[in-house]
Amino acid sequence: MARKMMSCGSWFLWILGLGIILAMVSNRCVHAVISCQDALVALLPCKPFVTSGSPSPSAPCCEGMSKLNAEASTTEERRELCRCLKDAAHDIGIMPKRAKELPQKCGVNISVPIDPNIDCDM
Repeated sequence: MARKMMSCGSWFLWILGLGIILAMVSNRCVHAVISCQDALVALLPCKPFVTSGSPSPSAPCCEGMSKLNAEASTTEERRELCRCLKDAAHDIGIMPKRAKELPQKCGVNISVPIDPNIDCDM
């Protein structure tokens, strides 16, 4: 009888522990912050448009931009993404006028203007 009670108690604790772990993992997945490297990879298809004057951004470029816009949902995530992209834009040598055209050409509504002189901390 004692063994049966211990067995039920063990199962209860195991299930409770599993539930806590699943809740932590699902919460972490929902609030996962996109890394700078992932952001740059997502926007890599935009490079021909913003550096060499390709006539229009590619579909993968617009998909990457849309994905980043959706994933960077908090102010802090947007600030980090802004810093990342600002540094990369300077290193890559983008054409600012072309970069400013991306949201309109891709049909993506962004809340931050694309400008090489933007203060990402605002």
